[in-house]
Amino acid sequence: MSTPLLFGILMLLLVGGLAAVYFSYSSNDVHRRLAALNLDAPAPARGSVAIHKLLDEEQKRTLERRLSEAGWYDVSPTRMTAYMLAGTGAGGFLGVLFGFAMGKLDTMTIIVFFVMLVGGFLLPNAALDRAIEARKRSVQRDLPNFLDIVSTAVEAGTALSGALNVATEAVGGPLRKELELVTDDIRLGRSRSEALAAMAHRLREPDLTTTVTAIVQAERLGGNIVEVLTSLASEARERRMMRAEELAAQLPVKMVFPMALLMLPALVIMIFGGIAPTWFH
Repeated sequence: MSTPLLFGILMLLLVGGLAAVYFSYSSNDVHRRLAALNLDAPAPARGSVAIHKLLDEEQKRTLERRLSEAGWYDVSPTRMTAYMLAGTGAGGFLGVLFGFAMGKLDTMTIIVFFVMLVGGFLLPNAALDRAIEARKRSVQRDLPNFLDIVSTAVEAGTALSGALNVATEAVGGPLRKELELVTDDIRLGRSRSEALAAMAHRLREPDLTTTVTAIVQAERLGGNIVEVLTSLASEARERRMMRAEELAAQLPVKMVFPMALLMLPALVIMIFGGIAPTWFH
């Protein structure tokens, strides 16, 4: 296959991927929230039927779960697939440009082309994974303080609903956004336990799931919610400390290669720099 023909194919792929992104925008967030509550059906996406058929039901559910964990509620599985196609086209386009810059079509050019192609396809997935990881870390960091505030407010005589609202105003980041969605769900007709369970299902963060389960059970069984919240806050803080200690224990191993790359050249220069000029006489 000649380079101009390959360039033309990749241009079509790039344009098709960008068009897929444009036409795969799903319904707005209000429709999606109502659909999650079974109160309304989302408006059909424009021109997304072809991309929609690329995924089977299991792949759609998995991708939708990952998007929910990342907090990308305005991105549908169809739209994410379009991003992957557009990334593939852009990567192939860059690979072809590299071939033109090299001025030849050899093994190295072909390898770079396929690396760019695969990299463009995997880039949206990598961004999604990073968003999921960052979001869960943020929730793990804010959860103990949130539980302390709720426990203190309840112990002071505030109802659990009011305590949750007070704690929501005191925290930030993804946890606050999720708690605001819980408030919206309650206003739309869900019970508090169902709204909290839906939040845990969206995030799939173990500490938060344990917290929600304990709160719901304490409410249903009539347990002492203050003691439950205090215990949960203490356990979440201990787990956070254990994770910090684990990361600290991994630092010496991770520092071996940077130290070797940075220190060895300097040591070589210091040891042999003084005698190196004598080698050329």
